[in-house]
Amino acid sequence: MVSTRDLLMEKGLFPETLPPCFDSSGIIKAFHGIISEINDRSLHKGRFTRYARYVGTKHDGNRRFYATPNPVSYLPIAQFLQSHERTLFRQYNKSAFSISAPQISEPSADRAISISSLSELSGRLSGKIRYAPYLLKTDIAQFFPSIYTHVIPWVAHGISSAKIDQNRHSKSVTFNKLDWYCQQCQNSQTRGIPIGPDAFRMIAESIACEIDKQLAQRAEKYIIGAVRHVDDYYIGIKSEFDAAIVLSTLRDVLQNFELQINDAKTRIVSGLEPIDDIWAQRLRALDASPFSLDGPGRLLDEAYAQSRAINSESPMKLALRRLDQLRCYESSSHWTRIQNQLQRIAFHFPHSLDYICLLAVKRFAISGEIDIDGWSEVASALISRHADFGHHHEICWMLWLVSCCRLNVPRAIIDRVSNIRDTHTSALLIAAYVSGRISHKPAIAFPKKLSSTDENWLHNTVARSDEFVKSSFGGPLSGEFEHISSRHVRLIDFEKHLSAVALENANAISRSKYGYDLEDSDEDYTDKDDEYDRQPYDFDSGDEEDFWS
Repeated sequence: MVSTRDLLMEKGLFPETLPPCFDSSGIIKAFHGIISEINDRSLHKGRFTRYARYVGTKHDGNRRFYATPNPVSYLPIAQFLQSHERTLFRQYNKSAFSISAPQISEPSADRAISISSLSELSGRLSGKIRYAPYLLKTDIAQFFPSIYTHVIPWVAHGISSAKIDQNRHSKSVTFNKLDWYCQQCQNSQTRGIPIGPDAFRMIAESIACEIDKQLAQRAEKYIIGAVRHVDDYYIGIKSEFDAAIVLSTLRDVLQNFELQINDAKTRIVSGLEPIDDIWAQRLRALDASPFSLDGPGRLLDEAYAQSRAINSESPMKLALRRLDQLRCYESSSHWTRIQNQLQRIAFHFPHSLDYICLLAVKRFAISGEIDIDGWSEVASALISRHADFGHHHEICWMLWLVSCCRLNVPRAIIDRVSNIRDTHTSALLIAAYVSGRISHKPAIAFPKKLSSTDENWLHNTVARSDEFVKSSFGGPLSGEFEHISSRHVRLIDFEKHLSAVALENANAISRSKYGYDLEDSDEDYTDKDDEYDRQPYDFDSGDEEDFWS
């Protein structure tokens, strides 16, 4: 059985928004022999690192920063969460509202943890709010970026105890260590935790569950029932007056945790308002059978119209998932009818670009013909466009498509991308060149000593492991990175995904990644970034420390 620590390291290090070639499955093996040494040094000063930033997309056209933490700094967090796993899950069970408590995934899943999709919200909410005539909808503003790391021991041990004893070596306030480890991952910053790695989702949920508990205790007589999914609240109340009281109470509870309500997304609506948006119902009801001449095309046309109407890419992403379920890539005639449409969509729907690339790579992996020239032109144009803005998401996914399908892009495009200061992009370029998937050597400059603590740790490690560069590591973590590089750890692997997706029953879009349900469903219409599966967790009696004991 794979340990929680190993799952978090091997499947929960990279953000799920990255192309599937980013793979940390071999990281624990590469760490073999120095894990105890890393843990022994984890509380030492001077070992703070910067995470690798990744500029992603959102369904509404805005951007979001994701993070890939330095694995040496991330390891103690994963180890700590494994050691205190029962305590964490006990905290999750204290919330009467949460439907997003993490569950440790099965070894076959693509992520370390899973939580329920928002597609489950409608069914659960109806039962929770019962007869409530009104619904208060709100969320926590900038939840992950606003979390104060000192709140972690506050939640685990109580504010008074945690403020009295802030020593990271404390034997009684043990969650001071987790606070310290989180700071180590983000260059000693105490404000915010990274978005993307699974360990931080587990930490954030423990804080949210404590907020739920306090809100339920203080506003119990005004709340008929409620549901929270990550940072979104749906609270059933009797009247607008009661809603104002509940909202005021939630503001006060959040303030105790240095958090705020998102006023722009706060509103009181009728209890009859459908959670399942009408556009989603229409798209799901549309006959998109690949056996009809224009079914898939009409699905994409309708998705385009709905996306423009609500100013969100969620309808388009739902439609692309439907195409995956309809196996649009298996028949040459069906693929030919939608391929050019997918290419055009790529220019106008950046948040949907990952699904488009996944569909095209699936078609290529099963030895189906694709429009090599057309996709090459699309990739060149989009990389050139987004390079000007430093849009990592679009550049990385296009480079992944180029590498997997061996597309032809001009040397000037590779040279241009080589100059972008993004470690994910640089790492992908290096791996693509070393594996012979692109012919032009990327002109990436390296210092005489490779940094082990700044955000370039990723492409530095890929370059050393693949013998693209001979420079040695420097800095406080140089010994650890020399160790893992000498074992040729593979953090980018094109063949692994291509082999897996080439299997007959494999979907193009993973069911346990990219915000998908674990079940084979197309109902994840809301396209949220934080979506997992809620399961009850049973405990034996034990002496684990209790939250807010």
